[in-house]
Amino acid sequence: MRCAEQRGTVMFKKILCALDGSDHSRKALDLAIDMATKYEAALVLLHSLLRNADSAEFRHFAEIEGLLEHVKPQVRRLQVMEERLEFTHDEEPLPIFVFAEIGRHILGEAEIHAREKGVKEVTAVMVDGDAAGRILRCIDEQGIDLVLMGSRGLGDIKAMVLGSVSHKVMNRAPCTCIAVK
Repeated sequence: MRCAEQRGTVMFKKILCALDGSDHSRKALDLAIDMATKYEAALVLLHSLLRNADSAEFRHFAEIEGLLEHVKPQVRRLQVMEERLEFTHDEEPLPIFVFAEIGRHILGEAEIHAREKGVKEVTAVMVDGDAAGRILRCIDEQGIDLVLMGSRGLGDIKAMVLGSVSHKVMNRAPCTCIAVK
């Protein structure tokens, strides 16, 4: 466990909260804020772009975040692509700005919430690629000693087949991890 012992109690100095916009990740954020406030710890908020979300997940998420009108054409395009049996070679993937816009929204709202609750040091990090791998890299690079994340995210069906991000991180991280339901 990477943490400092002080007066017989465990003290966390740097806390990572992985956010994907799901209800479980919002609960993880509330707990991370509570822990960061209690231990006067720095809080790192991490969001991995949602490139693997299917159109239903993406639409649901955009609705929750109040971004549906902004990304509606891209959601419809993703639905059309999924409905086709074969994609043509000239079919373009969704532009990265759509995923980045949602990521900025998630991180921005989380940062405001953390600061309003009294967390003094908040850093927001947006990454692209394998979410579990990026979280693990952030743990090492940032010297994280506590990770909080939702136990279920936006890709629940894929997670049943491929293994969830939280499961991978909890099994590989060198620090304390809490999965929140």
